Amino acid sequence: MTDMFTISTLATIDPVVRASATLGLTLDRADTVVITHDILEGGVRRTVADASGVLETTITPLAHACVSCAIREDVLPTLVGLRRRDAWQHAVVALPVTAEPAPLVRLLDAALSPDGSLAGAAFGTVTAVVDGTHLHDDAFSDQWLSDVGRALHEDDDRVVAEALAPILAAADLIVMSGDQPICEEAFAVADHLRGDGARVIGAALSELSAVMLGRAHGRGKDCLERADPLRPPRRTPRDRAGVWTLRLSSDRPFDAGRLRENLHRLADHRVRARGHFWIASRPGAACIWEEAGGQLSVGEVGTWEGRRPRTEILVTGMGDERDTIAQAFAAALSSPADAPSEDRLDDWFGEADGSEADAA
Repeated sequence: MTDMFTISTLATIDPVVRASATLGLTLDRADTVVITHDILEGGVRRTVADASGVLETTITPLAHACVSCAIREDVLPTLVGLRRRDAWQHAVVALPVTAEPAPLVRLLDAALSPDGSLAGAAFGTVTAVVDGTHLHDDAFSDQWLSDVGRALHEDDDRVVAEALAPILAAADLIVMSGDQPICEEAFAVADHLRGDGARVIGAALSELSAVMLGRAHGRGKDCLERADPLRPPRRTPRDRAGVWTLRLSSDRPFDAGRLRENLHRLADHRVRARGHFWIASRPGAACIWEEAGGQLSVGEVGTWEGRRPRTEILVTGMGDERDTIAQAFAAALSSPADAPSEDRLDDWFGEADGSEADAA
């Protein structure tokens, strides 16, 4: 087998963009093979194509309810088989529309390790391809994916912004394409929502193979760190073209009662927010905050594992909510002079562990 076999990932929320992107990748380079997955009723369709045309199409019935699991189970043996054929230097895995790349990247990162099934191959790049003419709307959109025909499965209750946010956060490269000139606001949104070390470029889809496959190899761990809400971006982008990012940061935890009281002012906005926090009544629990398109998701992700607990959330928006959010954040924090209020968060996190009071 050739020593050069690079595996890249392509993610998007637009079926037309994905179709054009994958077609361009297969036609532009004879050394590239593209694996595309689509969700069908009761199954997953895998299509493998290169410059010569479609090489295979396979439909696998779903053995369980986890669509993303089924795709991941199919990807590795497919890539191993394609690599053994020694016919291509690049493989691109085109994810289903609106699927986030981090779960696949986690799988590839393990498989590319010295004792993994793809040992010796290289990690390429994680590329988000977006319609730049709509990005400044899509990034904060509260439209349900099911209403615009882009739901990943029948139980997919995300809005457009929820699907786009983790794709932008994890990508090494964000490619802005479109039939119309891309406005400055769209570039500003992409810059504010990209992860550390990622690039944003404007390019026609006909140029995708050059900008995506021509860059240096990436690292799966970089993508996974960018996608980890316990590692919010180090940079706070400057205000630009009406787009702002607010870093809410404190060594103090939220007070459960004050968080409840201020939640509407803090979270009921069409913004993108992500980060981590802790609660005075649950000091040992590391909690994450994910918000997009007016939808908020919070949860525990274990303990702080020796790290100092901290509350840090980055909020990006284009409206006039900035001061309201900052004031609500300050009001929701615990006061050093007061005892923590009653927890009252069982409906968010489950029943508090009585041992947590000793975990601070």
